Amino acid sequence: MKIGSIENPKILFFTPYYKQNRGNSTTAKRLVEGFKMWDVTVRVFAYEEDHWDADWEAYFNKADIYHALHLKRFATWFKQYPHLELRKPYILTTGGTDVNEDLKNNAAALLINSVADESCGITVFNDDGKNKIVEAYPALVDRIYVIAQSVYLPTHQGHSSEIQQITGYPKFLLPAGLRPIKDVFYLWDGLTKIRSRWPDLVFTIVGPVLDEEVYKEVKQREKENKWFQYIEEIPLEQMRELYWQADIVLNTSISEGQPSAILEAMSLGKLVAVRNNSGNASIIQDDETGLLFESPKQFHDKVSLLLQSEEKQVELMNKAQIYVNKYHSLEEEMNLYLQVYTHCLAKVYS
Repeated sequence: MKIGSIENPKILFFTPYYKQNRGNSTTAKRLVEGFKMWDVTVRVFAYEEDHWDADWEAYFNKADIYHALHLKRFATWFKQYPHLELRKPYILTTGGTDVNEDLKNNAAALLINSVADESCGITVFNDDGKNKIVEAYPALVDRIYVIAQSVYLPTHQGHSSEIQQITGYPKFLLPAGLRPIKDVFYLWDGLTKIRSRWPDLVFTIVGPVLDEEVYKEVKQREKENKWFQYIEEIPLEQMRELYWQADIVLNTSISEGQPSAILEAMSLGKLVAVRNNSGNASIIQDDETGLLFESPKQFHDKVSLLLQSEEKQVELMNKAQIYVNKYHSLEEEMNLYLQVYTHCLAKVYS
């Protein structure tokens, strides 16, 4: 496939994580799957997991274009190799933390600008992300592209017995890495109150350990409360089966870029209830495709009403699935990325 003026370009894709099941790796795996539509050569370097060596450096010099995920993390890693120069066109894709949190820190903002300044395109998941970058770096406005995430949820090929079983009703599932910004116990009081009416309620968190203090709290609460359980990181391929078991999928993050897990759950027609932040609000229309809540009390009130109406549950599930299928398809996402790649390669190699 010819992109810009390059026939079958060679892409070097940088991501913080590719093996560990977290938001960045989900984004990376989805985009790599999308690149297959283009018939291009792509290699993935997970700079928080892999070791940079002569082989990678050779491909770095040979590649036609670079694509890096997460601005601050990439800038921090790249700074360790001062002999490397980004002489080829390169695209940056933001996550959530780099835009919502890192830009608040002057040192981090300067670090981000060190790689953003010479990029040929910066992609963000929603308008809020674009506005935050423009506010920090007004000169970058013409190179920012809004590309919503799509859903990539591969099917598990093993036995169903490998999947953790969840029993009870209602079953609340929170997919989240254990770190402070995910605020995994934000809804604890609200869930406890709901249990007074639905005593078989269960609350499950699934995700990798990213902060030891949060992990300690998780294990302590699991020990003290039979209705709460923690499932350590599982492969993306097993998440589909876990979603199917859940009655309501949650997001409690203080800030978000655009939550892959919520889109995945919606694509399967699951009920979702999410904290009202810019990333969540970019994909959830309150009381139409899911529930947005401002506080644990509001969560309790809205979910309690929802659990009493099977008709409303079916309505939200159907609308959520229709919305994701229409606005978050991999084909549409890759068509938009193709425009960015075409612009970057045409601009430099014309």
